[in-house]
Amino acid sequence: MISYISGVVQKMSFGKDSYVDLLTKTDISYRVHIPQNFTPIEKNQQLSLYTHFHVREDMQSLFGFETEEARDFFEELLSVSGVGPKIALAVLSTYKKDEVEKIILEGDAKKLSKVPGLGSKGAQKIILELRGKVDFDKDGKVSSAKSRDLKNALKVLGYTGEILNEKVELGGKILDKDESIEIEDLIKKVLSE
Repeated sequence: MISYISGVVQKMSFGKDSYVDLLTKTDISYRVHIPQNFTPIEKNQQLSLYTHFHVREDMQSLFGFETEEARDFFEELLSVSGVGPKIALAVLSTYKKDEVEKIILEGDAKKLSKVPGLGSKGAQKIILELRGKVDFDKDGKVSSAKSRDLKNALKVLGYTGEILNEKVELGGKILDKDESIEIEDLIKKVLSE
């Protein structure tokens, strides 16, 4: 799986099918599909992208994003049944990640349906499926899988309301210091404080 690529920009094209051709140090050039609202980079400039490698029977494609969060959100969009990479990329070309998160939180299917090729049924499906999957904190940020697991574990243990939020916030601070911590150890640390 290719999750990150770095190279020199050979060509950048914006339009219905926006992409960048990147020449890596191994002298292999990769075509990476990017959102239309991607920040333009001049030819021969160095560029690093967080990527999603998409494989189908008839094609292999790379999709690139400026941040790891945008790539991860693209993958969340792909988890919605009926949403392929072209639609997911169109969503992130029409709206920035934060705007899509806000649309999902507000349940604004009308606004999301303005994405080319999506339609109102597809927009409703994205909102319904991602509302349940993507956990948003008070600031509208998407929490990590470990934060979600911690929150679910604390709920099972009977934590609710403000105490639950405080424990989850503490877990977030612990994760900021050590992302590799195992979920069991994270739960133990949060419960011990």
